Amino acid sequence: MITVTSTRKLITLSAALLILAACATATPYKAYMGDLRQDMQLSTVEGRSFRRTEIINRYTDTVRFMEVDGIPIQNSEQYRAIQISPGFHDIRVYFSWDLGSRRGLAPAMLDYARNRENLSRTLRFNARAGESYTVMATPVFNQSKQDITTLSHVDFWVEDQQGNEIVSREDGRYISNQ
Repeated sequence: MITVTSTRKLITLSAALLILAACATATPYKAYMGDLRQDMQLSTVEGRSFRRTEIINRYTDTVRFMEVDGIPIQNSEQYRAIQISPGFHDIRVYFSWDLGSRRGLAPAMLDYARNRENLSRTLRFNARAGESYTVMATPVFNQSKQDITTLSHVDFWVEDQQGNEIVSREDGRYISNQ
């Protein structure tokens, strides 16, 4: 009886470790046409993640990718990075606000919000083969309380591995039409 219980625990623990390992080594989304290529032939673009701490809870908000050159990214919430071919690209990004395990209207509110101009942006830049880029973001709030109800807009920009701005903060800034 003890060996059966120990074996079950071992199998459960092994399965959990495999799932965690798969999450930690998530592969980038292939956002280019054609056959698979080596990393040195592609550019990798990663969305920056932000830790947000409330009284008890911690959340991770992330820049996500909606589309590359007008082609939608399937299941975009599953990818923190994309791989693109070298050259000029229009990459549409959005700010994904982590609501933890909250249910009800919250997921629908986020789905609605990601398509709004003030929380998403199209960034155009020339990607170079073998280079990695990070899409950065700064959420701007209307009040001192920083939650999704007071989120005014998000400004985006792109940095290379050395921290140089490839798409400037000015080019990625949200400008209201009011």
